[in-house]
Amino acid sequence: MATALLTSACLSHGQIKIATESGDLNITLKGRTHFDAGVYGGDLGKNNGHSTNVVRMNDTRIGFIANYGESWSTKVEVRFTGAAATFTDLYFGYKTSDKSSLQLGNFWMPFGYETLGPAYRFIQNSSIDKAVDGISRKLGLAYNYNSDPLKFTIGVFSDGNVNSISTNQGYNIAAKLIARPILSDKQVLHLGVAPLFTHTPNSATFNTYSLTQSNSMVLLGKTFTNDDQYSIFRAETEAIFISGKLYAECRYQHAHINTPGDENSEVGGFYVQGGFLLIGEQQNYSKANGYATNVSAKNLELCARFGHAAYNQGKDWQTTENDFTIGLNYGINKYLLARLNYSHGQSHAKDDITDKALENHNYNAVEARLQFVF
Repeated sequence: MATALLTSACLSHGQIKIATESGDLNITLKGRTHFDAGVYGGDLGKNNGHSTNVVRMNDTRIGFIANYGESWSTKVEVRFTGAAATFTDLYFGYKTSDKSSLQLGNFWMPFGYETLGPAYRFIQNSSIDKAVDGISRKLGLAYNYNSDPLKFTIGVFSDGNVNSISTNQGYNIAAKLIARPILSDKQVLHLGVAPLFTHTPNSATFNTYSLTQSNSMVLLGKTFTNDDQYSIFRAETEAIFISGKLYAECRYQHAHINTPGDENSEVGGFYVQGGFLLIGEQQNYSKANGYATNVSAKNLELCARFGHAAYNQGKDWQTTENDFTIGLNYGINKYLLARLNYSHGQSHAKDDITDKALENHNYNAVEARLQFVF
């Protein structure tokens, strides 16, 4: 029986694939890990006893994607952090037509920079991503439509965590529309908009900056708990342009937090970023996922980003932050991607705020990453 089910295995395009003799069942094994090193200065290097030099292996994942026939698929991915293992992706997909599909399980909601997965250009997200996204994969049901000119996703999700189920989890309603007036092998113009409504009893934290991969530090932020949080409305717009060696992207994000009995809060901001291939001829884009993907093997990219985030809860809490990052990305081969980043940021609290937690801060970071993916 095992011989009949698993009759062939091969290494294709850097991935281990297993298939039945009939071809009805195809399994692709996937995995990744990050080898990180960082040197931190400014307030990141002297506050709260945090390390100024960090070396670690993190975000190790392993799983598989299985396709059965032409309609059914599933993905299972487990993340290892310390001694614990948790599910990241765990879902089933059903293709209703060549362009439409349904998805059920634990997966990314269609909102935020984090949904780009392996396509992020930098080791750390920008400040506005940290402030507004504030979400992870959720348990839900979604409908997807994908053609050359349009990509549309809408879904309903729990606001809980699939690894820690509670009785009262709240819910999310999320959607994303992408228009692609230009989509060819050489050029892409991608325009997207996404709303997200959350009604939840769970706590939510809005940080104007947090280094989470190598050195955890929150410079400015605020947490809402079930005592004062009622609902959150988030929205974002984005644009991506690719032409040969050139890649450019901009994104605006905003969150409105409704807090009964207190002043409502607003978080908003933007980033602009771009990359140019010093070695290589063509930037990459994934039509299926709707984002610009990593550089190809043997390609070298110079990239830069500027981000701005602002937090406002009336006169008691007003902060802003600007961050700048410059980096190099080099595709060593189909398995290994090297990144080198320098980041500088400054956060600023309104002059008449006396809370010591809101004093002005700055940070400097030099970080390197070797990303292994198969």
